[in-house]
Amino acid sequence: MHRRLPVTALAVLAAIAVVIAAGAAFAATAVKKAGVKQVAIATPAKPSDYGWNQQGYNAAKAAASSVGAKFVAQTNIGYDKTEAVLRQLAKGGAGFIIAHASGYDTAASRIAVQLKVPIMTYDIPTQLTKNYVSNITTSSQQGSYLAGILAARTTKTKHVGVVISASDTNWYKMSGGFVAGVKKVDKSIKISFVTISSAGYDDSAGGKRVVTQVIATGADVIFGMGDNASFGYLQGIETAKAGHKVWFIGDIGNMGPIDKHHVLLSSVLWNFTDAYKKALADIDKGTYGTHGYNLTLANGGISLLKTSSISAKVWKEIQAAQTRIQLGKLKVPLTTKAAQVKALINQK
Repeated sequence: MHRRLPVTALAVLAAIAVVIAAGAAFAATAVKKAGVKQVAIATPAKPSDYGWNQQGYNAAKAAASSVGAKFVAQTNIGYDKTEAVLRQLAKGGAGFIIAHASGYDTAASRIAVQLKVPIMTYDIPTQLTKNYVSNITTSSQQGSYLAGILAARTTKTKHVGVVISASDTNWYKMSGGFVAGVKKVDKSIKISFVTISSAGYDDSAGGKRVVTQVIATGADVIFGMGDNASFGYLQGIETAKAGHKVWFIGDIGNMGPIDKHHVLLSSVLWNFTDAYKKALADIDKGTYGTHGYNLTLANGGISLLKTSSISAKVWKEIQAAQTRIQLGKLKVPLTTKAAQVKALINQK
C-alpha cells in the first residue's frame, strides 16, 4: 500500500523543486556569461579613416556588445609605444585584446603568453599559441577581382589605375585580384600600377599627388588602397581636370559619407566582426589559438560595396563571378609581391 503525502507536504516539495530549478537556471546563466568580460582594441591611427582603423574599431565594439562585454579602445597610438599600451590593456582587465596592426604582432604575441591574455594578431597564419595567440588573414583578392570587373565595365578611356600607399602584402594581393578581374573582361585595357612609398599608409598629400599623375596619363577609374592616404586619393579624383568623369574604388571601408562629388564607384570592404565573435566563442570553448580566421567572400569578411552608380546589368555580372568564386569554380590569382602584380599586368 502506498501512502499519499499530505497536501501541505506536497506544497513544500513543490516549492523546493522551484528553488532547485531556479538555482539550476541561474547556474546555467552564470556559466553562459562566464566568458570574456572586457574586449579591448589598440589601433595605430584614429578610427575615423573610413578604412582599416575604423573597420577594426567598429567590429570590436560590435563583438563586445554581442557578449555583453565592456569595450575599451586605445587609438592613434602609432608604433613607438605598442608594447606599453598592450600591457596596460592586459593588466587593466581585458579578456581579449585586438592588436590591430601587423606591426604589433611580435609584441602582441609576447605579451599574450607572458600575461595570459588572448590576443589577436594579423597576416601570419602560423602565429598560433593555444589559448593566447591567433591571427586574421584575408582572401581580399577575391573582392578586388570583382572590383576589376566593375572597373573594366566602367572605364571609357580603356585605362585604369591601381594606386597603393605602401609595400604591403595585402595591397599586392588586392592589386593582383583587380588586374585579373580587369583582364577577364578586356585584356586590351591599360593598367597603371603605382606606389606612394614603402610605408605611406597615412600620406594623404602623397596620395593626391600620385593619383593626379595617374589621371593625367588617361586613367578614368582608380582603385586606391591606403588607410589615410585614401583621403588624398579622393581629393585628387574630386579635383581632377581630366575633362571627363573619373571614378574611385576604395578599400576596407566605405567613404560614401564624405563623397561630396559623387566619385565613389565602390569599395572592397573588409568586415572583422564575425571573426572577432568567433574568437570570443573559441576563447569560451578553450579552442582559441588552435586556428586562424580568414576573411573571404563566402563568410562575408570580404565584399564589394554596391552603390547606385553601378548598373543592374554590371552588378548581375559581378554577382555571377562572386558565386563562382564562392563555389570554388573560379580561382583568383594570389600575388604577394610587386613583381607578381607587374607580371600579371604584362601578361598577354
